[in-house]
Amino acid sequence: MAAQRVAKLPPLAIGASDMSPRAMKGYEGLTGPSYQLVSTGSKYNLPSPGVLQPYVDTRSGALDAWPAHAAGQTTSSTALIPHGSPSVKSYSRKPLVKEEDTGKGVPKPKFLDQLENFLKKELRALGCPDSGPSELRLQAHREVFEYLIEDFKTYKPLLSSIKNEYETMLAHLRQQIRDLEPLKSMLVTVSEQCDQKILKIRETEKQEMVDLRRENTGLYRKIMGMSEQQQNLQAQVNKLREELSEQYLRYRDECDARKLLVSDINDLRYQAEDLQKAASAGSVGDPQDDPVMMRVALKRAREDLKRMSEDLIRMKADYGDVVPRRDFEQLEAKHNALLETEGVLRDQFSKLQQEHDTLLEVHKQVLQQRDEFYTQAETLRRSATPRPEWDRCGEVVDGGAERWAELTKESTSDQKMDILLQELQALKDAASDKDIPEFFEGRGFKPDVPAYLRYEGQVRNRKLAKRDLAIVIKDVWREKAAHDAGKAKPTKLENYLLMYLEKRFGLEPLVAEWGYNIHDACTRFHQSEPRISQFFSILKGEVDEGIYHQQIDLLSRLLSHLAQKDVSLGTQGMLPKEEFSAGLGEFFPLKESESIQALVQAAEDELDTQGGPIPFKQLFTEDDEGRTGPFINRIRDQTKVDRDAYVDDMQATLGDVSDVVVEDVRKAFLAIDPEIDQPEIDMFLGRAFGVDKDKLEKAKPSHPSKVLQRLRTGAVYRVGKKP
Repeated sequence: MAAQRVAKLPPLAIGASDMSPRAMKGYEGLTGPSYQLVSTGSKYNLPSPGVLQPYVDTRSGALDAWPAHAAGQTTSSTALIPHGSPSVKSYSRKPLVKEEDTGKGVPKPKFLDQLENFLKKELRALGCPDSGPSELRLQAHREVFEYLIEDFKTYKPLLSSIKNEYETMLAHLRQQIRDLEPLKSMLVTVSEQCDQKILKIRETEKQEMVDLRRENTGLYRKIMGMSEQQQNLQAQVNKLREELSEQYLRYRDECDARKLLVSDINDLRYQAEDLQKAASAGSVGDPQDDPVMMRVALKRAREDLKRMSEDLIRMKADYGDVVPRRDFEQLEAKHNALLETEGVLRDQFSKLQQEHDTLLEVHKQVLQQRDEFYTQAETLRRSATPRPEWDRCGEVVDGGAERWAELTKESTSDQKMDILLQELQALKDAASDKDIPEFFEGRGFKPDVPAYLRYEGQVRNRKLAKRDLAIVIKDVWREKAAHDAGKAKPTKLENYLLMYLEKRFGLEPLVAEWGYNIHDACTRFHQSEPRISQFFSILKGEVDEGIYHQQIDLLSRLLSHLAQKDVSLGTQGMLPKEEFSAGLGEFFPLKESESIQALVQAAEDELDTQGGPIPFKQLFTEDDEGRTGPFINRIRDQTKVDRDAYVDDMQATLGDVSDVVVEDVRKAFLAIDPEIDQPEIDMFLGRAFGVDKDKLEKAKPSHPSKVLQRLRTGAVYRVGKKP
């Protein structure tokens, strides 16, 4: 800014005619009189009177007040008190020199005029705007202020300090502005990013908002319908109240009339008795006395009538709006019934909403299964070979071609062969089942009878086929999985089967009929079908239900592991044989190589790949009866063999003892499986002693054979490698 300066303030001329006489005499300091303020008590010295300019320096006040009072300068309101004066309050405030004695007003000081001229030249030279903030204007005023500070020697330190404070504050504010500039741009960028995110979120949730609005509209309509129904019921209640009020008024009128009639009858009876007594005593007067008695009786009757009328009017006013208690209780009962109905409807609505969500999940699963089936169909279409004429089987199957077409709808050749064998077996069984009774006898309601078999009377024997039983078992497992979802402890299969039959059939005879037929079919087919045998054993409580869920969870995790490996390799569902074998080895680290090779061979035999890529997803499918292929069956067999071997090691560790306690079995688990965790040990111990894992301290000693038998029929497995 110093380079842009175009003018410089010239020095004041010494010896001018209007210069203060102070410049011509030597200034000797504050050697003049002193003064003292009453309020503070401080003493201050003044300059010598000889160095003061007449009519200028001797005027009261320290600074020139020009140009605010340029027309005529007056003294300030506070004059100085010479030392030794009585007090400040007694000092008179009067001008030292009158304006008429000084001629015209005091002229503008030359130094002030020079400062103003210099400021104007600077502003014109720099081209500063007339108004508004400007750095150039600030610099010009800063230089003028510096000249002013240099002239006032006495106030220079204070004015310099004030100027420095302003400069420091300006520099601080400029630095803050420079620091905030990047934040401003960053704030704009973040604001734009947030706006974009909000737009994306709105687009994403737009469909959900539409669905919620539609659902809200439906609920609003339902609420309006219920409100109209409530209004109708309220109108009925009001009408019944009006009718009740009318009936009550009639009742009160009849009651009052009856009371008046009874009162009249009593009065007549009393009069008759009085007459009879008077006649018997001979005191009956002349017939001329009868009108007097009649007038007295009439007067009394009128008084009674007036009193009764007043009572009647008061009763009507007091009890006109009263409802009989019997009617009030009836209306209250109806109201409570309506409230209960509303609660039931709300519960039904919540259940329907949950079922709707479940159906959406099922729909997603069905779509996924459809894609898998499409992949299977494409694979089969590429590797298809001529098939037998399966329609000819309808000639020998019971029901003809129509039933055969219904049974084999959307079935593979292997499944059609199984269906044909089952139908032939059913024909054979039907030929040998001629002696089977047509009805079952109910077992009654004893506590030892299973819940689904508690019934008295005869039950029709449907003679269920193996296929029908397998379909029912598959449906029971699916419905039970949905029922137990989210529960800490699953429902016992025996109890749930009764719930399933009641939900599906409703009537007690049909529930009992299907319960007995399922039990009978399981008894007939459990030896020839592993799936039916497992279901029947769990149903009777001989096997832990956790084995079934353990198998389902194992297969699900294995499919997920192979799918992740397929995604990482990019093989699109066709894993090479080596990668498939490696994936099985990674998932089953405790299995030996012979077991892994047996699983690979079972997969190749099932899919007929012969060393080529393996479409592993087809190995995890099942038909409508719940039957799986050789690969899944081999995994289940190996799991059972591993569990038996694990329990055999436990038997060898326990030894030949009479009874064992919880700590003995715990030590045995740690001995044969050192890597097992505490939660698994507690779960296995609960199964071994038949108690909940949280109540192991209450478990009683048991014989080793019972403990081992419970472990063989429970969901136990080896966690780590053998020691």
